[in-house]
Amino acid sequence: MFARIAKRTGVQLPSPPAFAFGAKRKSEGCHAGAERRRAILNFLSAFQKTTAWQASKMQRFFYVYVLVSEDNETIHYTGITQDVQARLIRHNQGLCAPTAKYRPWRIQTAIAFDSEIKARAFERYLKTGSGREFARRHF
Repeated sequence: MFARIAKRTGVQLPSPPAFAFGAKRKSEGCHAGAERRRAILNFLSAFQKTTAWQASKMQRFFYVYVLVSEDNETIHYTGITQDVQARLIRHNQGLCAPTAKYRPWRIQTAIAFDSEIKARAFERYLKTGSGREFARRHF
């Protein structure tokens, strides 16, 4: 669940406590369920508490994203944007000529960079032969 939230929003979250997913603790007494719920709520509250400064900082990120066609899993598209969700909507509406033919799309991977130069260089790399192979193996 947490990985889906992070993937969907592009926000890197701290890792949740292991026992939040049902891993046994040494002294798991009658309050184990309450401890798990508390750990999950604390983890989610860390995700939801975004200050204005953090929000402005996140808006300056550049995201290199890899889309995969839902109809044909072998078709991928790599791009760069500052707003991943809005860009995905444009791809799925058919507003981008290279991707209109293979829609609907879903985000397979999104990587945030604080430097536009590094983001563009990584996108360019992913569009090369060795970059495609790297993405195939690691994403």
